[in-house]
Amino acid sequence: MKTTFAVLALLGTVVTIGVATQDGQGGPLSLTALSTDAALVTGGDVLLQVTLPSGAQPASLKVTAGGRDVSSAFRPAAGSPAGVLTGLVSGLPNGRSMIEATADGATKSLEITNYPITGPVISGAWQQPFVCQTDTFVLPDGSKLGPPLDANCSARTVVQHVYLPAGTPADAEAPFKPLPPAGGVPADVAKTTVAGRTVNFIVRVETGTMNRGIYQNAILHDPTVDPAPSPATPPAGWNRRLIAMHGSGCPGGWYIQGGRMGVNILDPVRLGEGYAFFINTLNHPTNSCNAFLAGETTMMGKEHFIETFGVPAFTISAGGSGGAAGEGAGSTVGSCRTAFW
Repeated sequence: MKTTFAVLALLGTVVTIGVATQDGQGGPLSLTALSTDAALVTGGDVLLQVTLPSGAQPASLKVTAGGRDVSSAFRPAAGSPAGVLTGLVSGLPNGRSMIEATADGATKSLEITNYPITGPVISGAWQQPFVCQTDTFVLPDGSKLGPPLDANCSARTVVQHVYLPAGTPADAEAPFKPLPPAGGVPADVAKTTVAGRTVNFIVRVETGTMNRGIYQNAILHDPTVDPAPSPATPPAGWNRRLIAMHGSGCPGGWYIQGGRMGVNILDPVRLGEGYAFFINTLNHPTNSCNAFLAGETTMMGKEHFIETFGVPAFTISAGGSGGAAGEGAGSTVGSCRTAFW
């Protein structure tokens, strides 16, 4: 299988995420969207970064969203220079609204355009009919996601933890077990070392719906010792690298949600190295052979990941055959494509 390495351009699949390049205080007040382009926000929330002007103290910062004070959401960013604060702003209305930051007399505004989590954003009017399949989707513990909650194929969001038993071969097909709900760490849990830190091999798997597809993300997270994940408290076992999964194939199937993911994100090798994953049923072209829709869904999925865990150092995406088309939003290179963005 030929593998091509490429940098993804902005073709609808990917919005270049704004990772701040400021060196901290010393310049003018700045306000930046980190989780996605400010004109392409989804789901009513966005991760923002403020860089204070020279000499300004964090206590002087006031941030409003549509006139609503959201200053309490902002705190110094871990590992960032002094004067850099990040905050997850929620409750944004659909359509355009204004975020305004003020500090020591300086003011900076940022216009946000928010779209519903059900989409669409850039893919145009929904194709109909569209068959919901949340009732057949199997969660990591073997239970089902459940019937759709509305005509947009929305479903509840479910977070489950699974663990790798000690002594399991790294190439095992389905080695993970559900973490017991009673709490505590099972005696047979494996351990893995990421960046010199040894952690229990426990994986947080989140399942929900966006853009009328079913999404999942997976990341090392031990709920017995780690705080709830957030951009301010990312899991200790995450190496700040993210893998976006795209499937393969391309049969007829433009009008189904996808009753199965078709791609296993519980990869014991990459998870054990600290990588995180995200995917959506609409990113697997055997479910939905629509490359532009897959690109939009990828954009939304990465935004949600960043708002949950923080900004990755980089993202690797991989897809074969039809999945390469979805990954490149219609631009297929060879039979398999791996991209860095």
